[in-house]
Amino acid sequence: MFDFNLKNYGYFELIVCILLNVAGLVFIQSSVKNEVNTLISQLLISIGSLIICIGISLLNLKRFMSRPNMFLIAAIAILFIGYVFGTAYGRNSRRWISIPIVNYAIQPSEFVKLLTILFLSKYIEKKDFFINKFGELIKVIGLFSIPFLLIFFQPNLSSSLILFFIFIAMLFASKLKLRWFVGGGFIILSLYLIIFFSVKYGFIYNLPVLRDYQKNRIVSFFEPQEKDETRYQQENSIIAIGSGKLIGKGINNDSTQSVKNGNWLAEAQNDFIFAVVGEEIGFLGSTLIILLYLFLIISCFSIAGKQREQYKKLICVGVGAWVGIQTFINIGVATNLIPNTGIPLPFFSQGGSSLLSIYMAMGFVLNIKREVRI
Repeated sequence: MFDFNLKNYGYFELIVCILLNVAGLVFIQSSVKNEVNTLISQLLISIGSLIICIGISLLNLKRFMSRPNMFLIAAIAILFIGYVFGTAYGRNSRRWISIPIVNYAIQPSEFVKLLTILFLSKYIEKKDFFINKFGELIKVIGLFSIPFLLIFFQPNLSSSLILFFIFIAMLFASKLKLRWFVGGGFIILSLYLIIFFSVKYGFIYNLPVLRDYQKNRIVSFFEPQEKDETRYQQENSIIAIGSGKLIGKGINNDSTQSVKNGNWLAEAQNDFIFAVVGEEIGFLGSTLIILLYLFLIISCFSIAGKQREQYKKLICVGVGAWVGIQTFINIGVATNLIPNTGIPLPFFSQGGSSLLSIYMAMGFVLNIKREVRI
């Protein structure tokens, strides 16, 4: 079941994951101050997630991937469990499943991202060049749409968008021809224009697929004068990042001019943790964190480029896209480049589901790199 050939093991990639995780723990502690239980919980989850990551990296991947349909079934099953037994935290969104014995809640959508990547990698490989036939492409899109729509209607727009872009990245790395992406690009552009003009002319509130809070976030982004609570959060985030200047105010500082210390940052340990980074270690420290993420993303794509088996290539591309898109969205929200979405920063933000799922995903990348024979 396990393969302990470590000749080509991705030690650097694993070290970068750990560095980001440790840095995240430091800034979570700075954000929650005296909430010791929060830090201890995140530390224990970090240790457990790292152990699971290493375990996955040593699996016999060929045997593990022998029944890929089970990944899709598992993804659908845990999402349905969320719908039936899920807990509604805020805005009546059933995104969490409570585990009573350990008094903890998991977010199924985080693990569905990985399960969907694993399923699609084998399914797309099986289709090979036949994926360019309209009927076969529709089948791929249809199967992907099942977990995508189940997440979308939780509602969880941000996670469904991440899953969508992961899917596009995997298609791009497959044998699908460029002409399909041109057509898809026109569709995406059309959707953007629909949203833009619906905001401009006030039609957005008539769109049935979005919840009111989602509409308010979009409106406040395109029309800054129409500020809602999340818009103020983003403005405070920008102030915090800008106040850090070149080298920051220092980790765990007690400055009375700190945006974080003044409790002006909502979810400082989670969605807006990059604002804490910017305020406390400044431009130089923030740049270093971003460079670590870039190394991880580029490594995933580099490992993908060395694969002969397509499913391994697609797994690495999917995971690299996942880390890249989620990092961009989180930092983009903190710097007001995009509307507020409530997405954690990979390896960094507080949250067990996000941390465990991304560690598991990197475990598969490390596994694939380990199996490369140079």
